[in-house]
Amino acid sequence: MSDPVVIHPELASETNSNQTKPALTKRRRFHNPPGSPQATGNLKDFWGYVFRQAFRPLPKDWPQQHMVPAEIAKTQLENGGDHSITWLGHAAFVLQLGGRRIVLDPFLANRASPFSFAGPRRFIPAPLGITDLGHIDTLVISHNHYDHLCWHTLKHLPNRKTVEVICPTGLIPWFKKRGFNNVTELGWHHSTHAGDVKVTALPAIHHSRRGLFDANTSLWAAFLFEYQGFKVYFGGDSAMGPVFRQTGQKYGPIDLALIGIGAYSPRKLLRSVHASPEEAVEMGKAIGAKALLGMHWGTIELSEEEAFEPARRFTEAALRAGYGERDVLLPSIGETVALQMVEAECELEATGT
Repeated sequence: MSDPVVIHPELASETNSNQTKPALTKRRRFHNPPGSPQATGNLKDFWGYVFRQAFRPLPKDWPQQHMVPAEIAKTQLENGGDHSITWLGHAAFVLQLGGRRIVLDPFLANRASPFSFAGPRRFIPAPLGITDLGHIDTLVISHNHYDHLCWHTLKHLPNRKTVEVICPTGLIPWFKKRGFNNVTELGWHHSTHAGDVKVTALPAIHHSRRGLFDANTSLWAAFLFEYQGFKVYFGGDSAMGPVFRQTGQKYGPIDLALIGIGAYSPRKLLRSVHASPEEAVEMGKAIGAKALLGMHWGTIELSEEEAFEPARRFTEAALRAGYGERDVLLPSIGETVALQMVEAECELEATGT
């Protein structure tokens, strides 16, 4: 086997599962953009964190408004119209733009793990299963970690053979092995179309791994969705770094940004992979986001901060940064939010104003 080659994610172009020869044939390792933060913890810090997490009890109580009952969640989704977004918990969403149903990182299982009996557990059950989401036109995956690429969820997808999948470079083999036939890989700054929605993979600061020997052999990405001038940014998993100012300069302003605000403690270990709530707001400002929606919190125990601390800190930081209360969104798990701004953008474009 040849040695891995470290490549720039920008050099990984679009690849489709129908191609007979992949664009990249060598074993490769991807890396984060220049200036990205580095973890400062040592092995003692790491194993202490693992031990504490293994024996940490799950939250047993949460605010009533944190989760929508399943029957209400399903009704809201069905009545969401052509432009809406539904939070399914963690980083999982149903995004509807122009009537196209796009599902993002659907982790709806009880554990983020290859096993059903071990691994990080949800403390808030999934409001809906994958078969409750109706016909899915496009599936978008930000990276291969188990809390984002979940086979326990996807194996129940009824239209695996035909559903359109958009993912970062390096994941076609995983999908093809499991019966997905319509898969498009994107490197950073490369685009494709899901119907009338333009989809662009953008830089994120994170890493990838599913086993012992595959670290960073597939890419991780954020995604930008554009429909008739309206832009939705999905951050996937990411730390904060200077690359987001470049993203804002090239792709901003952005109407709505879905940004991770949780799984950040202890900072010395997690500062290189997850933004703190304050950094999430800084990231939103850097990319030129007009409104922010906090995700990646309040669903599964991945880190040491108190379960509902991220929402409080995120709201306070966003208001300090100049966002209005209506521009800071923290929907309940299962709640569908109408994207009325899309209608306004379409009306402006139609009138030429």
